[in-house]
Parts: sequence; C-alpha cells; structure tokens
Amino acid sequence: MVKGGKCWAEVVVDLDRDQDLIDYPKALEPYDFLIILSDEAASEVKKNHLKKGDNTGYLLWDSAAIGKFRTAKRVKSLALPVQKISLEKFGKTVFGNSILFGVFTAIAQIFSEESAIETIKKFVPKNTLEINLEAFELGKKEGIEFLNKLKEED
Repeated sequence: MVKGGKCWAEVVVDLDRDQDLIDYPKALEPYDFLIILSDEAASEVKKNHLKKGDNTGYLLWDSAAIGKFRTAKRVKSLALPVQKISLEKFGKTVFGNSILFGVFTAIAQIFSEESAIETIKKFVPKNTLEINLEAFELGKKEGIEFLNKLKEED
C-alpha cells in the first residue's frame, strides 16, 4: 500500500488471444475496475469513470482510509477496510495488497485462481508466502460474497 498521498497505476489486460501485443498501452475511460485507497484519490472519482453493464464497472475501496465517498453509492462498489483488516489479522498493512488481489481475482474473473496463486508464489518473499496466500483467500471470499450480494439485488 502506498502511504502519503495519491498514487496512480493502470493495468491493461487484452483478452483477445489472437493478438500478440496490446495495441494501446493506456487504460481508457470508462474503466472496468477502479481500486481506490485514499481520500485524495476518492475525491476525483466520478460515476462516469466506470463502465456500465454486467461484469464491469466495479469500484473497490478502502473504507478505513476513506471518509466519505459519494460516488461509491451510485456504482457497483465494495467497501472493505483493507489496511485495517491486514493490520489486525496479519500484523502489517502490506498484506492488504494480497487481500485486494484476492478480491480482484474473484470479481474480475479474467484469470484463474491457480494463475493468481502462482503469481503470488513467484513474486512475494518466501518468508511471507503463507501470510500472503491467506490474505489472498480472505480477499477472494470477500469478492465472492460481493458478487453473490449483487446477484441477489438483481
């Protein structure tokens, strides 16, 4: 987790398996997903920043770090106190990244859980692997519960 202000990162995923390269390296508005972790970033989010439709237009945000978030009430939004959960369950806020990765994996459904777990195994330090996997599972459960809740509301 980044501390001390707004940080912006974009990830472009092209699911067209016939293409070898992504033809445009910048994410275009409206977005399929936004993950917001600070008040400063939340203040700039507008409803039209997210796509409308099934299986798109999701907003994930840290409810412990963000006070008011008006836009969150008008879109498909999951408020989760990520840093607080990470600190209370695992002793450090850094594991919030794996919680969010689990939530994203469950909601986005653009790659398999196995691929996500292999990615974690490849990139996290060995001495934190078990905690990161546990944090990922926690996030995945939250993401699944969120999707189930959305289905019930339809």
